[in-house]
Amino acid sequence: MQAARRIPRTCLGGLALVLLIGVQQACQPETEDQTEGEGEMAAEHAEDAGGAEVHWGYEGDTGPEMWGGLDASFAVCDTGVEQSPVDLTAATPAGAGDGGLDIQWQPTEAEVVDNGHTIQVNVAEGSSIALEGRQFSLVQFHFHLPSEHTVDGAASPMEVHFVHAAEEGDLAVIGVFMEAGDADPTIQSLWEAIPGPDESPPAVGALDPGSLLPEGRGYFRYQGSLTTPPCSEVVSWVVMTESISVSQAQVDAFAALYPMNARPVQPLNGRDVRLY
Repeated sequence: MQAARRIPRTCLGGLALVLLIGVQQACQPETEDQTEGEGEMAAEHAEDAGGAEVHWGYEGDTGPEMWGGLDASFAVCDTGVEQSPVDLTAATPAGAGDGGLDIQWQPTEAEVVDNGHTIQVNVAEGSSIALEGRQFSLVQFHFHLPSEHTVDGAASPMEVHFVHAAEEGDLAVIGVFMEAGDADPTIQSLWEAIPGPDESPPAVGALDPGSLLPEGRGYFRYQGSLTTPPCSEVVSWVVMTESISVSQAQVDAFAALYPMNARPVQPLNGRDVRLY
């Protein structure tokens, strides 16, 4: 199979992958202007990235209950007080004028990667969100089964996380619940593009990430962490209140690769969950 085309901003995509998935991704050479801001973010999180080679998983001796002891860089998985995911219960309605979410996504080139923990879609530059007046660039999105966040203790069959990075180095992640129902054509195209063993990640042209957003724009909002090692508490979380529909066959196709890749919910520890 021919090597897939590489999308721009691979260094930024690699860093977000280290932070959220815990595995390293090679960075391609870029110009000085392209790498200046990304290099500052990489330096800021160098200690977190250092533990990326440590093997972790979702069960047994390397499961979530053990993450904090697998490596010194994972310690916050045990000691942190703003960990994710959480149960989105008893949310406080936001007041008029609070918050502010502007999703500025556009169709993009992308590549589909099986990174050993999930199926991840790396996207080209150009899509972003404005959250409470700050700009975050969309880097990648990936999937969990079952959903990591819950509502009143109930999980959904799956959840997709859209990962955005700010120039300052922190992240904003939009979570969308996925319920079993009608098949989703975008999900089908992504599943069909999942590379096999020893295959290069295939390029997906004109992917519209907005097709994976629900019609309603209500959302929960709270401050939290990565849901994978090193569990860094650098994430502004937005979880949409409405879900999207995927078929049971599409859920089963993901489950055949990753039967369970969700961290259990974590204590709120007094954090406020707001409903917009």
